[in-house]
Amino acid sequence: MKSIKYLLFFLFIVSFASYAQQFRFKTTALTVLEKDAKGNWGKWSKPEATALFVTLDYDKNKIVIYSREIQHYTIVEYLEKEVTKTDEINSYLCKNQLGTSVKLSFFTRVDLGNKPQLYVYFKDFVFCYDIVEEVTK
Repeated sequence: MKSIKYLLFFLFIVSFASYAQQFRFKTTALTVLEKDAKGNWGKWSKPEATALFVTLDYDKNKIVIYSREIQHYTIVEYLEKEVTKTDEINSYLCKNQLGTSVKLSFFTRVDLGNKPQLYVYFKDFVFCYDIVEEVTK
């Protein structure tokens, strides 16, 4: 009887440890915003259809965008969630594989029917991906 209690306790603990806080998204479109030679922001590019995968892994503190060149971002700081009348924003200060500081933000556009987007902010350009959450079964 005692061994059964220990076994159940062990399985209970293992079930929590194996539960990964990982989210997977698929991109549907990409737009880009760039600075010109004078340092002024231009206009957003026209949306281009995409079909990339993105993972947000809280356990490993990383975000990965599976583009032609895989983009690895290590989360350095979790920023406080921002909530406005039109948006809910979860942001992360990160470093990419080259050591460049990058901010990534997951937006939920409340005013656009809860449309999810991922923004990747570099110094001279910004990527904006329209995303949908992949539900794993």
